[in-house]
Amino acid sequence: MTEAKRSVPNRPLDLRELDEPFFAHILKRLDELIGREAISYLHPSKRWEYPWALERARLSPGSSILDAGCGASIFPVYLAELGHQVTGVDLSVPARLGNLHGVHIDYVNAGLTNLPFADESFDAVFCISVIEHLGYGGIPQALAELRRVTQPGGRLMITTDYFKDANAEIWYEGEGEPFRVDWNFFDEEHLRHYLLQAPGLTLEGELDLQVDWNTVQPQMRRFHGYPYTSVGITLIRT
Repeated sequence: MTEAKRSVPNRPLDLRELDEPFFAHILKRLDELIGREAISYLHPSKRWEYPWALERARLSPGSSILDAGCGASIFPVYLAELGHQVTGVDLSVPARLGNLHGVHIDYVNAGLTNLPFADESFDAVFCISVIEHLGYGGIPQALAELRRVTQPGGRLMITTDYFKDANAEIWYEGEGEPFRVDWNFFDEEHLRHYLLQAPGLTLEGELDLQVDWNTVQPQMRRFHGYPYTSVGITLIRT
């Protein structure tokens, strides 16, 4: 990965970033936290989505943070351990996860299209590998809600599955039985249409969506069984 590509803030992520000190430090701690309690997990793709999002967030000490679509992720625990005020929202959340790790997290059962929070409640919002599971029709309302609860000037970090053709039939071919992917994923056209035209949200920095799929596709198959990679974008609430 060239330094020029690395400096582009909004782009497909690269496996080589896993070896960078900033990424490695975060992943080491996430693995330590997961090792304490089997209720949580760290999906392979999120091994570089979480560090990317943290790097882009540039959080101030004690920030008020929403992890939107958190599930049983260890990420809210890590954020709380850093001293932030963390809220996790999902349709099904493990309320005891924070207590197991000695940190306080406010878990709320709700969907992203109707968030039960006041306007401008959070300094920053993370939505990590969630938006693709809403269905394309639900994305505009979800983005409107995420914007509503973010303070003006606050950042919304989004990662999602990214492939050369959003209409392709994709199969998982990793460990276990193969299966057909039944959630949405994004190509450049879909990403620009659904994620970069939301009212009141402005892309922060440059965007480069170019991928050498002849190289990346087999790499990702070996890494997590899918042919796609992840893309990360940061939106500013205006």
